[in-house]
This record gives sequence, structure tokens and C-alpha cells, in this order.
Amino acid sequence: MKKLLYNLILGGLAISMTSCLRDDENFTNFQGVGAVAEIPSSAFYGIEYNQGLPIQTAPTNYSFDVNIASPTPPTQDVTVTLSIDQATLDAYNTANETSYTLLPATLYQVSSLTATVKAGSRLAPINLSFFSGADKVPDPTAYNDAEYALPVKITSASNNVAVSSNFGTKIIVLKIKNQYDGDYRSVGTFNHPTAGTRTIDKNKTLSTINATTVQTEYADLGTAAQMWLGVNPDNTVTLTPKGTASAATVQFGVNKYDPATHAFTLNYKYAGAGGDRVISEVITLK
Repeated sequence: MKKLLYNLILGGLAISMTSCLRDDENFTNFQGVGAVAEIPSSAFYGIEYNQGLPIQTAPTNYSFDVNIASPTPPTQDVTVTLSIDQATLDAYNTANETSYTLLPATLYQVSSLTATVKAGSRLAPINLSFFSGADKVPDPTAYNDAEYALPVKITSASNNVAVSSNFGTKIIVLKIKNQYDGDYRSVGTFNHPTAGTRTIDKNKTLSTINATTVQTEYADLGTAAQMWLGVNPDNTVTLTPKGTASAATVQFGVNKYDPATHAFTLNYKYAGAGGDRVISEVITLK
């Protein structure tokens, strides 16, 4: 389906450009334009691509296509050679003020960095595998903090096919995510013994700590106050305060995760001057 979409778009653009330009007094004939090797997903979705990896023993397989852009499909096989290129990543970091780190070679596998686009065709795949199981990544938090990325660059193409200067690279940014990781909406109340009750209604991001635990903001006390939410086998939730959140936090009532609604129901409190601060919130996947 993806290949069909690319071909339809490329063909449609060619027909559209030709028919429109021929009606224009400034018509330019593109029939003599040479062929260019490119990564079409970089043209469609941008050079940076975010890939979430589940925590599992089996590798996560990922592929993308190289394309030969030309007025007509090539009449002979074209060999496209790629590389994992640190300089590409360095240049991208500088241009975009990012700080991605090259993914260690032990954490991925490439079946081949050479693709052959057959005569009469335009596309050929590059296949990769990424490792994110506990045997390779014992600490998903450290993995995510490292901001790993894999920079892939087309270095050459055979038969006088040029390499695209705009879409000849792809930066695959990798994050490990458990099933609870994501963007949520928190709705609830914060009851203060002297200041009264205020409403909690805000977005929260739940980030992977390990296979069963995520981290997010504690109540509505700002990003310095954090909590870990560990989902137990019976879907009850264990809350662990982190950062500036009160270490004396106590859970009460219902604390659970509902896999059907993807929602955390939390009830917790901590002591302070004048009495307990009592928080009740439901954090639901957006």
C-alpha cells in the first residue's frame, strides 16, 4: 500500500506538472531531467522520525524505502548505497539545537545498507532491527535520557543517478515505551486544609521507567514534584513520590489502572501545617 501511494503521488505530480506547464507560456520540459536517489519518507514526514520501542526480548523491525525520482522509472537496476553517518547527526544537532547521541552498534542491526531498485520500478527497502529488551537495555530511563538516534545517509547511487541534497538523509530518534507511556489528561481535586479545594485539570505526560512503571507530575505542584506509578499484576497502582514530592505520601481508597479506559484513578495525601493535603485525580490517556 505504501509503495502504491508513493507511485501514485509521484505519477500524479508528474502528470499534473506536465499538463499545467504545457498550458503555460513559460513551460519547461522536464523530460531531460536526470534521476535522483532519495528517501521519500523524509520528503513526506520530515528528516527526523520518532520511533517508539516496546520493552520486549524480540527486536523491533523497522523499514523505510529509497526512491528513484525521475520523469520515468529507471530502465536498468540502480544500486543505492547508504551509511550510518555521525557527521550527519552532528550537523543536524547544530542546525536544530538538538543533542541526539549516536545509537550504539550493539542496539541495532541492519540487514544491508545497499538497496537495489529494479529496472521499471522506483522503490527498494532498507530493513533495520532495534533492540530494547532487558538483556540489551537493563535501564530504559538511562536509554531515553541518552537521546539516541540513528542517522542514515545515502552516499551514492549507480548509473549516474544523483543523490538528493534535501532528502538524502533520515534521523531515526528512538525511545523505549511501555504500554502506559503517553500523553494524558488529569482531572481531579487538591484539598488543602487551610486554603480550601482547588481543581486539577491539566495535561500530563507519563514517561517510561521500566516495563510496568511510568513517571509523571505529582498532583499539580509543578515539574519538580514527580511520582512513579507502578502497575501491579492485579492493576492496582503503587505511587512512589520523587523529586520534591513529599516522601510521607500515603495512598488511600481506590488506586488502580483500568486497561479498558486507559485511566489511572489515584487517591493520595501527605501531611503538612494545618493538616493533610488530599489529592484525588483520574489520569486518562488522550
